[in-house]
Amino acid sequence: MRIISRRAIFTTSIAIAALIFTHVDVMTCVHNPKMFYVIFASFFGTAGLVLMVTFLKDGSLVRMGYYSLLGSLIAAGYTYLFRETPISQKMFIGTILILLGYLIFLVNEKRSVKTEPALLSQHLILGGMTLCFSISLLIQWESLKIFPPLAIIGTQECTVLVVTLIASTFLKSRKILSSTRFKTYGKTGLMAVVIFAGIFVGTIGLKQVNPFIASITGISVPVITVFAASVVFRDKLKPLHLISLLFMIIGGLALI
Repeated sequence: MRIISRRAIFTTSIAIAALIFTHVDVMTCVHNPKMFYVIFASFFGTAGLVLMVTFLKDGSLVRMGYYSLLGSLIAAGYTYLFRETPISQKMFIGTILILLGYLIFLVNEKRSVKTEPALLSQHLILGGMTLCFSISLLIQWESLKIFPPLAIIGTQECTVLVVTLIASTFLKSRKILSSTRFKTYGKTGLMAVVIFAGIFVGTIGLKQVNPFIASITGISVPVITVFAASVVFRDKLKPLHLISLLFMIIGGLALI
């Protein structure tokens, strides 16, 4: 919890600086009655983030990937059934390629997932995480038709900061030695810059496309993580890793 709150201090500061620099009319956004939905979505997003971090302490990134597919199905149902958004041939081909690449990745990692105990608590956490993220995504998509992206991002990061700071006061945690505190915050600040950039690009992308497209492209995270680990930590990549990544890249380009 403290890791999230420390990160939120930096991302909130960046968001506030960006709002000031871009001259976003914050007071107009605050007085808009529909701002309530943005705050509502931010609470769900915060809950999803906490559940995700909780799961990743002991769980597998691959197992979490299965629930990403469930999140994409929820987004698809809302986009194409509830909102009746038309399905283009380009979108269909791109989606099939991304899903094919993702399924190849999951099959390749199936052996490692089987060695882990299938705990009910983990499935409950993942189910709650998926539901929270899905609700947050759908509300944010609707809110982007009214509010500027930075207003939504700023609200979200402030919510994460406030909620996690309050929650962390009720949780016992190991104290960080003063000699290492500066280094810890330095690394967290660097991480926060990368995270904020990802959130900003993702929010801009969500404004341009529908929730399903945003969700289906988001499932590439586990594959990219494995690929990044091979670069940073010199982990050995299997041929199926490269094949799955290739399919997902081609599928992503087809969606553009």
